[in-house]
Amino acid sequence: MSDGSARELVVVAFAVPVITMVILAAVVLAVLLFAGSGLEGLGTAVGTMWLAIHQVPVTISGVTIGVLPLLPTLVVAVAAGRMASSASGPERPTSELVAVFCSAIGGPLLMTALSLAVVMDGASVLPVQSPVALTAFGYTFGIHAAAAACGIAWRRRHEFYGRPAITPAIRRGVRLGAVAVAALLTCAAIVVVVRLLIRWRVTGELIAGGNDFDGFLGLTVLSVLYLPNVVVGTAAVLVGSDVHVGGASIDLLDVHGGPVPPLPVLGALPEAGAGTIGLLGFVVPASIALVVALRCRDADPLANVRSVAVAGAVAASTMVVLCATAGGELGEFGDTGITLPTAGVFTLGWIAVVGLVVALIHGALPSTRAARRDLDIEEYYDDEDGYDDDYLTDEYQDWEYEDSDYEDSEYDESDDEDWEYESDEGTSDLADDVADDHVADDDDAGDDAADYGGVEHSGVVYDGYDDVVDDRPAGDARVVDDRDEVGSSADRH
Repeated sequence: MSDGSARELVVVAFAVPVITMVILAAVVLAVLLFAGSGLEGLGTAVGTMWLAIHQVPVTISGVTIGVLPLLPTLVVAVAAGRMASSASGPERPTSELVAVFCSAIGGPLLMTALSLAVVMDGASVLPVQSPVALTAFGYTFGIHAAAAACGIAWRRRHEFYGRPAITPAIRRGVRLGAVAVAALLTCAAIVVVVRLLIRWRVTGELIAGGNDFDGFLGLTVLSVLYLPNVVVGTAAVLVGSDVHVGGASIDLLDVHGGPVPPLPVLGALPEAGAGTIGLLGFVVPASIALVVALRCRDADPLANVRSVAVAGAVAASTMVVLCATAGGELGEFGDTGITLPTAGVFTLGWIAVVGLVVALIHGALPSTRAARRDLDIEEYYDDEDGYDDDYLTDEYQDWEYEDSDYEDSEYDESDDEDWEYESDEGTSDLADDVADDHVADDDDAGDDAADYGGVEHSGVVYDGYDDVVDDRPAGDARVVDDRDEVGSSADRH
């Protein structure tokens, strides 16, 4: 590995962690200065925020907060993925991609170890307890490993697509599964924004609970950081799952009230169930699943079903991961989050059921059946055109040709207007050449197909054998035997 490559790996390992730490230090310093506090707990606060960005539960004064903002986590993951992607260009050998991957997760793990040490040492200054080391390393590894793998795979996607195991149906399914999740989250974000506008008075009252400018700013920033969590929860509700926030539980049909944290973004939560009107929310996942099903259509029914299955699996697994990271323990309010089994199963069900129904209808259409028949016929003739003459060797290698069949034979212009032979001597030379070719074929049976290579003239192919292959469509060449044509011409003459 060259010095340039080594420096690039160092950048991949430490660029994102160092920049993140600098930003966190600046934010913590600004907060401490605005609060008029000292700088004694600067390092501990920065280490705690690094762990919180990686979804490691934080315990402050005996209260554990496991529901952490998703927005900083997504930003760090995207930055790490882009950094790994930039170091995985086509000029880098495939064998070095492992080094890029290890560098992308090695730097963050080292920074997590330093943060754990700082938090443990500063527990005497701030009421922060050090989390379990295995949990911290596990979350850090999972986030950066997934980001690096996605970045490398995206940069080298053409190489992955070129592998025989990655069929077009699988590629189509992966792409449409990701599109389905993106569309579902987009619709959920629109619903959240609309709900915030409708309940703007409640949201304003929650913001006013900050009492002063610092409180207003803090609640607003905190709401923005938690906005992706609310969007993920809304997406889970749209597919049919339920969300519990503190003592409240929400689904499309009913709402069970209870105490919730005074966070302005939670002002979008409904106060009462919508009843049967809430069924209109199912239009969103049904429409997305219908679009995915229509894009998965294929003349081959197996390829169609395979695309639908892959799209459903990708969408369901992505939703499960997002829902798992969006929830957690919320201190005195208890567990807050999404019911994971229903979120994954319902997401898979929408895409799979709608996709299979569309696949059955599409496969039963007359146009699809006609296209499938044309495809089968095309594949059949592709196989016929691709035959190998070697299969004729075993059947015809023991045939013997007699020179008498070709003696004194000649072509007349009246017998075949496309072939002219000027004398008996020319015809005898042709028969002698054929006989000599057969003798050479007896010496080397493996070369008979080459010795009797076909000569195409006027739509007729002569290949040296008696069999006539005329089972091709009109316009294709026929295969006849040199001896039959020559012999019949000599008889007529």
